[in-house]
Amino acid sequence: MPRGFVARPWLLAVGSLAAMIALGLLLWLTTRPGPRQQSDELVLYCTNALLRTARDVAAEYEQEYGVKIDIDTASSGALLSKLRLAGDRVDLYLAAEESFIRDARRQGLVAETLPVARQHVVVGVRPGGPHAEPSPPRITAFTDLLKDEVRVVLPNPELTAVSKAAARAVGTKPWDALLERSRKSGARVAYAGTVSEAAQAVQTGAADAALVWDATAREFGLEAVELPEFRNAEETAWLGVAAASARPTAALHFARYLTARDRGELAVRAHHFQPIADADAWADVPSLVLMSGAMLRPGIEELLKDFQRREGVEITTEYNGCGVLVGEMKAIQAGQEKGKHFPDAYFSCDVSFMSQVQQWFEAATLVSQNDMVLAVPKGNPNHVASIEDLARPELRVGLAHPKNSALGALTDDLLKKLKLRDKVYDPGRQHAIVHANAADTLVNQMRAGALDLIVVYRSNLLSNPENAEKYMDIMEMNLPEAVARQPYAVAKDSEHKYLMRRLLEKILASKEDFQKKGFRWIAEGRGP
Repeated sequence: MPRGFVARPWLLAVGSLAAMIALGLLLWLTTRPGPRQQSDELVLYCTNALLRTARDVAAEYEQEYGVKIDIDTASSGALLSKLRLAGDRVDLYLAAEESFIRDARRQGLVAETLPVARQHVVVGVRPGGPHAEPSPPRITAFTDLLKDEVRVVLPNPELTAVSKAAARAVGTKPWDALLERSRKSGARVAYAGTVSEAAQAVQTGAADAALVWDATAREFGLEAVELPEFRNAEETAWLGVAAASARPTAALHFARYLTARDRGELAVRAHHFQPIADADAWADVPSLVLMSGAMLRPGIEELLKDFQRREGVEITTEYNGCGVLVGEMKAIQAGQEKGKHFPDAYFSCDVSFMSQVQQWFEAATLVSQNDMVLAVPKGNPNHVASIEDLARPELRVGLAHPKNSALGALTDDLLKKLKLRDKVYDPGRQHAIVHANAADTLVNQMRAGALDLIVVYRSNLLSNPENAEKYMDIMEMNLPEAVARQPYAVAKDSEHKYLMRRLLEKILASKEDFQKKGFRWIAEGRGP
C-alpha cells in the first residue's frame, strides 16, 4: 500500500477541522453587529433646555418601537463642539435655536433639519411679588439688570442659545454693559453652564434673576418677566440629523416622531413650549403623492428614489402633461375623483399651470427653467432654419398638446404672438400636426423617423445623450417667450408639509444634476 494512501485520512481530518474553524470565524465576522448599524439605539445630542421633553418622547418611542434613545445633554454650543469630533457615534443634534443648526449645516455636520418647538427669552425671578420673603427686586426693563443690588445669573454667553438670543435682542452696548458687571470686584453677575442651571440658581435663592426661556421658567416654577426689549426675542429649537450618522433612516424615523403633532409635539406642549404650526402627522411609513410635469422626470426620478430610501417613506409620483394634472387636481377638489388623493406637492412644468391651482398650495419656489427648442433629424435634411418652418406643409410636424401640456400651451401662445398659428394649422397642409401630451413621445417618434420637425424642451433631448449624439440636431429659438419656469409647491392640506419641504431641499441641492439634463438653474438658496 503506498505511503500516501495511509496519510490521507489524517490530512482529511485536519483539513475538515481547518475548514470548520474558518467557517466559524467567517460566520462570527459576518453576523456580529457592526459599530452601530445593527444596534437598537440612537444617540441624541440634546440641548439642556429641551432635555425633559426629549426624555419623555424617547421613553414613548422606545416603548412603541423598541429603539433606545441615548441622550447626551449640554448647552447647544457645547454640543456643537462635540458634534465636530463625534464621527458616526451620534445620530441627532437638538439645538435650542436656529443659529447653531445653521452653523452645523454650514460645517457639513447635519443633513436634514426639522423644527421642534418655539420659545422666547424672559427674566426668571422668584414667584410671589413684593409680598415674598425675601422680597425680590422689581425688574421691568433690561436696565434693571444693570443695577448693583440685583444678583443676576446668565447662561454661558458663548455657548447657550438663550444668551445669544438675548444679546441679539438688546443690542451690543446694553449687553456688553451687563457682561461688564461680571468683571467687577465683588461681582453680582455670575455665569451658569446651561439655562437649567441658571433657573435653578434663582429657584434656590442663589440669584435674584436669570435669563431663561419662558418654558424653562415654568418648568422651575419661576415667574416669567416679559421685558419690552425681549418682545421679539422668539426662537425656534431645531433638530438636525447628523450627516455622519451610521443609521440615517432610523434617525429620521425618530426625528419625524419627535416633531409629529400627535406624538412628540404633545410633550412639547406639556413642557410649556409652543408647538410648531402645521407640524406633520405621525406615520410609521408616510405615504405621499407628488404630481410632476413629465418634463421634470429626468431631473428628479433618481433623486426621488434616494429620498424615499433615506427617509423611509413611500412617494407615488404621477408624471403627466401639466394640463392633465391641473384638470385632475380640480376634479379632486370638486369631489369628482372619489378616493383619489390630492397631491402633497406639485412640481409644475411652468408657472402658468401652477397659477391655476395656487389657491390649494403654499407659496411656490422657482427651481429651474427650460428652453423651448426646435429639433430636426440628424444633419437637418429638410434645411429647417427657424420656427417659421413649422408652417411648411410638406413637413411632418409634432407639437405638444395645447391644453394637456405646459409645453403645448406655451408653444400655442408663441405661435399666436408670432402670427404663425393659422399658417401652422392650415387645413390644406400635406401632413396634419401630430400632438402628444408629453414631449418625450415626440422625441421617440422623431427617433423612429416619423417626424421631421418638433418643438420640445432642451431637457427632453439632453436627458438621453444619444438623442443629440446620434439622432437629432437642436436648433435654438432664442426668443424670450420660448422659456418655461418650473415651480415647486407643497399642498396646504398635506399631512406631511415638513417632509415635502425636505424633498424641496433635496431638489434645491441637485443643481448640477438638473443642469446636466438641460435645465437652467434659477433657485436661490435653501432653508436652515
